[in-house]
Amino acid sequence: MPESLANLEPRTFLLCGALLVGLSFGLLGRASGFCLRSALIEFRLRRPGRRAIAWAAALLTAVSASQLLTASGGIDLTESLYLAARVNLVSIALGGLLFGVGMVLARGCGGRHLVLASGGNLRSWLVLTTLALVAYATLRGILAPLRLWLDGLLSLEVEAAASQAVPDLLAVSTGLDAGSLTLALVALLAVGLAAVLLHALRAEAWRAAAWGHLAAGVGIGLLIPLAWVVTGLLGADDFDPVPLEALTFTAPVGDALQYLMTYTGASLDFGILVVGGTLLGAATLAVLRRDVRLEAFATPGQLLRYLSGAALMGFGGVLALGCTIGAGLSGVSTLSLGSMIALGAMVTGACAALAVEAGGLPRAAASAEPASAAADR
Repeated sequence: MPESLANLEPRTFLLCGALLVGLSFGLLGRASGFCLRSALIEFRLRRPGRRAIAWAAALLTAVSASQLLTASGGIDLTESLYLAARVNLVSIALGGLLFGVGMVLARGCGGRHLVLASGGNLRSWLVLTTLALVAYATLRGILAPLRLWLDGLLSLEVEAAASQAVPDLLAVSTGLDAGSLTLALVALLAVGLAAVLLHALRAEAWRAAAWGHLAAGVGIGLLIPLAWVVTGLLGADDFDPVPLEALTFTAPVGDALQYLMTYTGASLDFGILVVGGTLLGAATLAVLRRDVRLEAFATPGQLLRYLSGAALMGFGGVLALGCTIGAGLSGVSTLSLGSMIALGAMVTGACAALAVEAGGLPRAAASAEPASAAADR
């Protein structure tokens, strides 16, 4: 390492790395329209396409690269929040369901709305503000007692295992080697996700644009291990410890709003700069593409729908220990049982909400969507 870099403080590496991760996610997210809700819509219509390609590629890359990183001894993922010794089953499952429903009501998750907000989408700014307020209230405010009560309803203690990673839990119950079980589980996930990719690529007739979404998905997936390296190696400081974390947007969006309000008494951290970097990266691409335009609500009913969805995501995301990016990519990359439950619950909640939409219950609100709302998909 050059001497000029070697003399930098770990905090400088941490903040610069966070900004790089955020910028990259903003650029790739804006370019590909990366969104789990849109991928699920494609599957529901039996036309898996570019969004499904991007999501499957991101998840496969995140899991494979993160497990390779921890197997090499570079990072100990058991220090992450996702591999805590306790799995709060009720709150994680309920939080995932609520987040999935909220994601459908608000036309996207927190990460997606950060990308959309950068291009002038006023709906997304309201979603982000509401999500941030509710998430912060759930973490440290008036909703915290309810969260703690839900956390205590039903939990699984995993002290007998090395962590709540599924291979570690299986090793305790079967007596098999955890390393071999990890390889088997990663291989199983790889086969399943590869099948999704091939099916979606065939549905897209192997178009060049589909390969672009594949590349974007791989790029987003690589941001997960990059974030582990930034927080676990480059930014590690014995005198100023920082948590081992990767991409997530529920709590960081709340922290970012709090930072804006208490700037003189607060300090930047990894999550806040990832949020800022995402906005900056997506805004840069929007300007270059001349894709900046103001988009607002058409009716009070539409406003209420987005507010409700944002509130559900703020509350549910905290319960589930992350959003579709946090629990879905970062958490699952650790093979965490809790994160897998959370992602499964998010998909279930979103699919249920999409089914209700298709049944026509919220048809009046849906018909009020302006044509520009197609960009939310």
